[in-house]
Amino acid sequence: MQYHTLLHVISGYLYQHYNALATSSQIEKDHARLELSFSPEVMEEIPFDYLEQSIKKVLEYLHNVYTKTISRTEAEQKEGVIKTVINLLPASLNEIRIVQINDIDEQACGGTHVNNTNEIKDFSIMKIQQKGPAKKRIKIQLLD
Repeated sequence: MQYHTLLHVISGYLYQHYNALATSSQIEKDHARLELSFSPEVMEEIPFDYLEQSIKKVLEYLHNVYTKTISRTEAEQKEGVIKTVINLLPASLNEIRIVQINDIDEQACGGTHVNNTNEIKDFSIMKIQQKGPAKKRIKIQLLD
C-alpha cells in the first residue's frame, strides 16, 4: 500500500509539473517502478536529480487519501482523472473508483492505498532510466 500510494504521489507530481502520463507501473516486494511518457521538449527541462528531494518535500505535509465512485461519463469529462497514455478501463465499466490524495493526485484506480501519506516510509530513487525518446522509468525503494 505504501508503494502504491507513493507511485500516485510521484505520478501526480510529474503530471502537475510536466504533464507526464503513466504508461505502466509494477510493485515488487522490495521496490516499485513507474514508467512515464513526456513530451520530448519538456523532458530536457526536467531536473531528475532533484525529483527525490521534490517528492520528499511534498511528503513533509500530511495528505489524506480518499476514494469515491463516480460515473464513467463524469470521470471522462474530469481533466486529469485518467492519467494513463492508453485508457485501460474496460468499456463495460459504468462506475469508476477514484483515488484522491488532496491536491497531489486524483485518478481512476482500483488498488489499495494507505489512509494518509504520513504512513509512507522514507524512500530513495534507485534508478532513472531512459526507455525511449520521451519515456523514463523511475525505480524506487522504501527504506527501513
